Amino acid sequence: MLKKVCIAVDHWLSEENPLREQNGTPLLKCEIHIIGQTALLEAHLGIRLTATMDVDLHRQLHGVIREKLDALLAAYGKKIDPVGHEAWMPKETQYNTLYKGKYVSCFIAQPEYVLISKAKLLERRTEIL
Repeated sequence: MLKKVCIAVDHWLSEENPLREQNGTPLLKCEIHIIGQTALLEAHLGIRLTATMDVDLHRQLHGVIREKLDALLAAYGKKIDPVGHEAWMPKETQYNTLYKGKYVSCFIAQPEYVLISKAKLLERRTEIL
């Protein structure tokens, strides 16, 4: 699903950027870094996971790209988590390339780093209780 969405964003930017160039507007490119539950689901680990509607991005995206990505995700019943970029991830997190196009590159956090992040979240939650 995410690869299809990234390809669609790349195609959209392939049409959008020539218009931006004609208008003297900066061209758009982006790197999408997927973290959280969606990264685990996309890894097809063969373990039972709770489905989620939210897609956590490790970095903010340009407003127009974010809107387009969100609209495309909506077709799959998903949306960008507005605070997903605030999630803690280990500094050494490594990503696998899901898609690399002309204007869009998409990376998925490797599962072990997502699980470390989730363990840290659980640790913090038990401290609150």
